[in-house]
Amino acid sequence: MAPIPTALKRLAEHALVIILILAVFRATFVLFFVQWQIFDGQQSVLSRMVFNALRFDLQVTAYAVALPSLLSLAVSARPMRQWEVAVARFRKWYFAVVETLVVALGCVDLGFYANFQSHINIVFFDFFNEGPIGLLQTVWEEYHCLWYGFALVVTAWLLFVVAQRIERCPMPVSRRWQQAWWIPFLLVLAVCMRGSVWRFPLQIEDTFVSDNKTINDIVPNAPYMLKKALKEKRDAFKLRSASDVLAQYGFISLGQALEIYTKGAVSVERGDTMAALRRALFVRAPRKAMPLKPNVVIIYGESWSNYLFELDGPGCDMYMGLRKHFDADLLFRRFQSVQNGTIASIENLTVATPFPRFFASKYRLAQLPTSLALPFKSCGYDTEFMSGMDMAWENSAEALARQGFDRIYDKFHILRDDPRARYNSVGVYDEHLFDALLRQMGEKRAKPMMTVVMTTTNHPPFEFPEHLRLPPIAADTYKKSCFAERDRKVLGKYLTGFRYYNRALARFLDRFKASKAAGNTILVITGDHNVRSILNYEVVDRCWQYSVPLYIYLPPALRRAAYGRLTGRWGSHDDILPTLAPLALGGAEYMRMGNNLLDTAAADHSYYSYNVERLLAENARVDELRRYVNARNALREVYFQLLLRQWDRRAVE
Repeated sequence: MAPIPTALKRLAEHALVIILILAVFRATFVLFFVQWQIFDGQQSVLSRMVFNALRFDLQVTAYAVALPSLLSLAVSARPMRQWEVAVARFRKWYFAVVETLVVALGCVDLGFYANFQSHINIVFFDFFNEGPIGLLQTVWEEYHCLWYGFALVVTAWLLFVVAQRIERCPMPVSRRWQQAWWIPFLLVLAVCMRGSVWRFPLQIEDTFVSDNKTINDIVPNAPYMLKKALKEKRDAFKLRSASDVLAQYGFISLGQALEIYTKGAVSVERGDTMAALRRALFVRAPRKAMPLKPNVVIIYGESWSNYLFELDGPGCDMYMGLRKHFDADLLFRRFQSVQNGTIASIENLTVATPFPRFFASKYRLAQLPTSLALPFKSCGYDTEFMSGMDMAWENSAEALARQGFDRIYDKFHILRDDPRARYNSVGVYDEHLFDALLRQMGEKRAKPMMTVVMTTTNHPPFEFPEHLRLPPIAADTYKKSCFAERDRKVLGKYLTGFRYYNRALARFLDRFKASKAAGNTILVITGDHNVRSILNYEVVDRCWQYSVPLYIYLPPALRRAAYGRLTGRWGSHDDILPTLAPLALGGAEYMRMGNNLLDTAAADHSYYSYNVERLLAENARVDELRRYVNARNALREVYFQLLLRQWDRRAVE
């Protein structure tokens, strides 16, 4: 066997130094920030924690090694003594600098965590907003700069000595017959850069290995978290002036938008714009005597399409047991999601934000008055967000905890509490999520609960439980003109995901209605967005394009015969909180973006269904309602602009 090229050996030694540096900082993190008691009962996750931590370290190391590896490979292809010596000299200086930067970044990350209980995130860049003079003054006054600087210089010198020793021997000229070793090296390098040999590359969700935040914080390293923060900074939305926002929606002044939205009831007084916006956008739920406050559960079904129910028929069971529940309770079919993506719909429900990717911005760390959880908490509720997914996704756990959700219950909690639970690459199967929800509903609690639930199984890559057996679908179903997708295998996965969720939901409802919880729980079930890509809207009416169903179960004490006549109204996700408020939020203030779908005194023609891409309403009122919704959206965005600027000022102070 041909000997390993010297350049490869030296690259491996440099890589090992970087891995050791990252390991030292992780050990330091554990020493200073981790209490050993947290590992009690968590032994089962330790192997996954170590494995994922190693994956993150190998990924950072692979990216650091990539450039000198390519240069070394290029030189070895046409071996010349002077070029190999030059590349060796480059490696020495390159790795000394890179390793010093890794050390400096590790120190910054430890300091950041000590102050903010978080690894480097997008807030880190706020320090640079003070300008160079202000930044230098802050650093000089608050940190032992001379000692830190001296320590960093000594560390840099030591790392240079190490790099020099690795490259100390004269480079023998590479032989062509040694080139074969580069093939496995480059393959390993590519795998490490991807961080995975599985379907998905290494991603932020892999930092979550347990239901304990501190254990999860052991997993990532400083360079990876800086990369994540830089990406969030690059993608962050920009705050605009009020005049720009108003102009976008077709208004010449804030007063004009207030006039249209509040019908003249609110105007700016004494120049207090924020107070006027609060009066326009926030309302107080009517006070009612509630001897026993109802529990509230809001379920977002992944890609729960409204139109796919239309395919139900002989040989094509799409309801999978849901029909009896739809017939017995309230079902709104003229209903749309407001947003058209999962995280966008979660953000819309939980904080009513007008901005995309809000949870990826620094403002996820600010508790907003628009939070769904706050009015429930003010009424004595405990609040929870449940999902079968890994809640590191899109910073969901961090953001929702800041918004007043008392508990985040995700994949790792379910796996801990239910040894039978199984999961796929997206999350725990919906059936186990519903089992967990039922268990919680059966627990005795001192306070009523408000729970938001997000399912995951009806989502690509459509991986289902091994035991799944559904009634077959007639072959001619796949040939219907309503489908844009003609690949039967692909289409079959979408339909299986929809039917699997419906059956899991139907079985949940069967058990729920047989339980004590049904006597005092409101259920609101809808889709986060419609199914994507498989429907042909040249054939299917476009009113279905963003449509999801809304199902409401009311406990006996809250039912009214008149409610059954209201289900033909237009509606959207914006109407969920206004519909719940009179039933559960006596006296609480909340941000009202929609209408109470169960208001028996309101005229049906006043309702509309708002999606960011389409407004649906009675034809005669579409233009009028579009102007009204534009005013609402303009006022909300101006309110958020002012609110977030206030938070920026407080953060700097």
